[in-house]
Amino acid sequence: MNRMKLLAGLTLAALALAPAHASEEIDIARWVTDGVGSGNAMTIAAAWDDGSEVRHAHAGTLGGDADAALDTETQFQIGSISKVYTNLLLAEMVARGKVRYDTTVAELAGEAQAFRNEAVGEITLAALATHTSGLPRMPANFRPSDPADPFASYTATQLRQGLLISRAKQPLGDHYAYSNLGVGLLGYLLGEAHGGGYAAALEEYVLSPLNATRTGMSASGSRASASSGGEVMVDWQFDALAGAGALWGTTTDLLALTAVMRGDVSNPFESAIEDVLAPTGITAGGFSVTRVWHTASAGEATIFWHNGRTNGFSSFVGFRPDDGRAIAVLVSGDGDPTGIGLQWLGYERPEITPPEFDASVIGTYELGPNVEIRVVERNGQLTGQVSGQPPLPLTPLPDDWYAVDSFDASFKVVREADEIVALELVQNSVVQVAKKVSDEVVEAPKPVEVTLEASAFDAFVGEFAMTAAPIKFTIRGREGGLEAQITGQPFFPIFAKGDDVFFYKVVEAELHFERDEAGAVSALMLHQGGIRQRATRVP
Repeated sequence: MNRMKLLAGLTLAALALAPAHASEEIDIARWVTDGVGSGNAMTIAAAWDDGSEVRHAHAGTLGGDADAALDTETQFQIGSISKVYTNLLLAEMVARGKVRYDTTVAELAGEAQAFRNEAVGEITLAALATHTSGLPRMPANFRPSDPADPFASYTATQLRQGLLISRAKQPLGDHYAYSNLGVGLLGYLLGEAHGGGYAAALEEYVLSPLNATRTGMSASGSRASASSGGEVMVDWQFDALAGAGALWGTTTDLLALTAVMRGDVSNPFESAIEDVLAPTGITAGGFSVTRVWHTASAGEATIFWHNGRTNGFSSFVGFRPDDGRAIAVLVSGDGDPTGIGLQWLGYERPEITPPEFDASVIGTYELGPNVEIRVVERNGQLTGQVSGQPPLPLTPLPDDWYAVDSFDASFKVVREADEIVALELVQNSVVQVAKKVSDEVVEAPKPVEVTLEASAFDAFVGEFAMTAAPIKFTIRGREGGLEAQITGQPFFPIFAKGDDVFFYKVVEAELHFERDEAGAVSALMLHQGGIRQRATRVP
C-alpha cells in the first residue's frame, strides 16, 4: 500500500518566535558563545552591521580533520540560502534577455515531454522562484540510495522523470507552498538555458559580479564540519537539485550580498535592486515574498531574509534597508539562528489567518486494515494524519480538493447527495479510497512513560542496521533516558513504555527491542503505521 512517508529535505523555518526585542537588547556575540558552550553547536560564526559598524563573532572548533583557523572566512553549508542566489540568477538572466519570468517549464525542459499533468509544463520560472508552482516540497520519485546523503544521487535524468509524473491526477494550485523541487528545478533549467549548467551560470552571472570568492558548490581551506549532538556528520552533496541548497558560503560573503541589496555599494548586476526587492503580493504564514527574498514585518519597515538547514548545518541572513541593519549567522550543530536573527532585526509577528475550509471534511476515514486518515482542525489549520505519520497541513483548492504541500499527494472529497462519504488519497499516480467512518476524530491513546533504573538504559545503546536498506538506527544515552537516530535524520528522544519497548513523542512510532538467548539486546523492530521494519545490532 502506498502511503505518505517522511523525507529528508531542506527547510524554511516557520516564524514561530518569542516577542521581538529591540536590537540593542540582543547580544549576538553572547548568543554565539552560549550556543557552543551549551553543546547545541560545534561551530558558530556571525557577522552583523547595525548601520554604523560591522562586527564579527565566532566560537567552537572546525571538527573532523580540519586544521585551519576558525575566522570570518570559514565556510559553512548555507542550505536553502542557496535559493537566494538561484533566484538572483533568474533575475540576472531575465535582465540579460536569456529567459523571461513567464518562460515555462516546457519551453526549457522540452515541449515533447509527456507530462502526466499538462499544467506542470505551463509552470513559469517566476512561479518556481516564488514557491507558487504547485509542485510539492520534494519530487515524487525522490528515493535516496543513501539516506545519509539523500540529494547526492538525485540526477538530472531522475529530475526529468520525476517532473513527468509530478502531481499526476491532481490539481496544481497556485498558492504559496515552499518547494525544494521547485527552486532546484529552476536552477537546473537556468543551467540548461545558459548551456554550461547551474554552477557555471551562477558563477558567471552572480558570484563573480559579487566577488563572492568563498561562496560556491564546494568547500576548501577553512571550513566547518557538519555536526549534530557534538558528533561530526556527513556533508550533503547535490546533483540536479543543487539550486535548492548546495552552496557553501561565509558570513563575510553573505554580509557583502546584503550591502548590495541595501544600496551601500554599487549594484554589480544588470537587474535592478528595486525589482529584486519588489513585493509580489504573495503571502503565507505571516510573511511575504519577492522574486528573491522572503519578507517579514518590523513595524512599518520590511525585513528581507532567508534561512536554511542541511545535515548538521543551519543558517540565516537578513537585512533592513530602512536603517541599514544586516546580519548573517552560520551554525554547525543543532541550534537554529532564525529566531535570533529575526529578533535582532526587530521582527513583529502579525496575526495569521488560516485558509477557510469546509468543516464537514473533519472526521476519521478508513484507508485499510489498521490504517486511518484523521482530518482535524488544529489552531485554525486543517490537517490530515495517516496512521503512524505526523499531521500535515492541508490547503483547500477548488472543486473539493485539498493539497498536501509536503508531498506529491492530494485528497479529493467524495460526496453522495452533498454528504462527504470518503476521501480519495491521490499519490504518485495511485488513487486510494478511504471511507468516512466517523464525523469525530478519535485520537489514538497516548502511551504512558514508565520509569526505569538508569543502569537499564545501557543495554540498548549501540547501532542497529537493516539488511534490506542502507538504513541504520543509532541509540545513545541522554539525561534520564535514550534518544534514537535513523540514518539521515536528527536524534529524537525515545521513552520507555515497558520492558524492551520505547516510543517516540514526535511521531506515532515505537521501537521494540529483542534479546538473544543470553539476554543481550540483539535487534530492534520499528513499529509505525502498521508496518514493521527490523534492524540487527552491529557488532
